Amino acid sequence: MKNIDVDKLLKELFDEDASFDIRGLFEEKISEYGITKTKALKLLNIDKDVFEDIMEGSAKQPNLIHVVKIAEFLDVDVDEFIKMVLRNQNPENIGAIDRARKLKFLMKNFDVKALTKIGFFDNDDDVSQLVNKALAYFGYESIREFEEHSTEPLYSRSKRQFSDKMKDFWVRSAYRTFELVSNPNAYNRERLKDTIANMKPYSQDVNNGLYTVCRALYNIGVTVIFQDYLSTTHVRGATFIVNDKPCIVITDYLKRYPTLWFTLLHELHHVLFDYDTVKSNTYHLSDDEDLFLIEEKANGFARDYFMPIESFHYIKNYIKNPYVVERFAKENEIHASLVYSFYSWYQDHLYGKNFFAAFKEHYPDCRAAVNKLNPVSWNEENIKVASDRIKAVFEIV
Repeated sequence: MKNIDVDKLLKELFDEDASFDIRGLFEEKISEYGITKTKALKLLNIDKDVFEDIMEGSAKQPNLIHVVKIAEFLDVDVDEFIKMVLRNQNPENIGAIDRARKLKFLMKNFDVKALTKIGFFDNDDDVSQLVNKALAYFGYESIREFEEHSTEPLYSRSKRQFSDKMKDFWVRSAYRTFELVSNPNAYNRERLKDTIANMKPYSQDVNNGLYTVCRALYNIGVTVIFQDYLSTTHVRGATFIVNDKPCIVITDYLKRYPTLWFTLLHELHHVLFDYDTVKSNTYHLSDDEDLFLIEEKANGFARDYFMPIESFHYIKNYIKNPYVVERFAKENEIHASLVYSFYSWYQDHLYGKNFFAAFKEHYPDCRAAVNKLNPVSWNEENIKVASDRIKAVFEIV
């Protein structure tokens, strides 16, 4: 007997409404064979009461051997007959099967505990409510539709860790948002180079700079969205290729304004120089250990763009003088917080000294920089609502 694809059977069971008259099919077959029901059951070695329970769908745990024997007797494919038996179950049994399938879907795809902690799920939700919330958020009608549109994570090549489910959630959310935003502008690599060359001064405008740059990028086919950071993912940003166009996600990782700009430049490096690599995998997450050399190049690109090492060696002598730092920042067309941030990185990288907490008072609120971008949060009604707001921001005339 061939292997039974249980997942396929259950999907078809709950995604189709067809019903079958198993008893009628049995009556037709014994008439064709010219034997009585009693004789047939005797030959099959199936008790009459057991047979009736299977026919009526009241058997809580139908014997698989009996089911297979009846399928063979009826000359029906075993998979198809099991589907018939499942559809013929009484509402109580169908409900139990449905709950088991939904539970499997949740456990396979979502870290329910972590998502409840961040407010995506409610503590009082039952299995059906949890599934309905997940499907509604992503804009899918059924479990099958969700699974057919699933984006396979890069890190699934190794054994899945519990936190990977949160990465899956984060990735699916971003990918689905890009699908719905559907940037209509053609990607132009040469114009991207020009845009990058001119975007540095916008870092000085905390409230409008990032918003202005992201709108300019959208107009040349590069979609940038802001998505809330999930603490278990350790993802600072990501680059996707959706419908042959580059898409970037930045997060409020570390809650620091300079990190937003660093992440954006890091991901733009991937768009410029790693497009084919990212496209072959659909997306690339920041700080991917499997692509260490690519990540180091992107980090170096972002650092050199804002504050090359020569600038560090100059400013390190005056870092405690805010007036000199402010003047230095203006001369280099960057926000002063980027000076402090890169100074701290160089101190750590070159000398093993930790200055990351030393200049907190010079860091503006990073949320002020992304509010106009309509951040994608996990308490949104659904991704469709978020993507509509994002499109409204980018496509304003």
